[in-house]
Amino acid sequence: MTFLKRISYAFFTLLLLSTMIISVNAEPLRINEALGMGMNQDTVLINGTGIFLTTGASWDFYQNYSLSVISVNQDKKQVWLKLLHDGELLKDEIMSEGDIFVYSKSTEILNITVDTIYINPGGELITFKPVYQYMDKDYPEPEIEETTNNYAQEEDSNSTANPSSAQAGGFTIFQALACISALILCRVAVKK
Repeated sequence: MTFLKRISYAFFTLLLLSTMIISVNAEPLRINEALGMGMNQDTVLINGTGIFLTTGASWDFYQNYSLSVISVNQDKKQVWLKLLHDGELLKDEIMSEGDIFVYSKSTEILNITVDTIYINPGGELITFKPVYQYMDKDYPEPEIEETTNNYAQEEDSNSTANPSSAQAGGFTIFQALACISALILCRVAVKK
């Protein structure tokens, strides 16, 4: 092996090691902070998930908002929805598939798309997706419970997770590139 090749291998090995060390100690990127959305601005509480409701059922959102399915017109495939806050009616509307139910004050609070209305003799099932809820500044910040299932609503008063501190596990881009580089260097070194 020539002197130049040895120097280049040493250089790339040091570069690889320094990249790995930097990436392990790097500060994680938080979506709300990266987009300039601190807790004082339009903080996303529910980000595009889907929910399913039957006729007569309701879905409890953060900050005591609740969406209820009152009835379904089977002939026109329309659903009558009511939005409540602490039991007080805020908005009701009759909607069809593809319609978007939006509730706003000074900023948008809820944005819910009626995806599909399923009708059968046993009853009706309405799917809503995507569903977005944004922080209502008039009410206290909710305690966000982290779940692995988007469709589960569990009452657990012991969980006090902050949505801006949530971080998914896994590799950062630097760690992935460092691993790929290490594999390439090892393969080249083994072949020679």
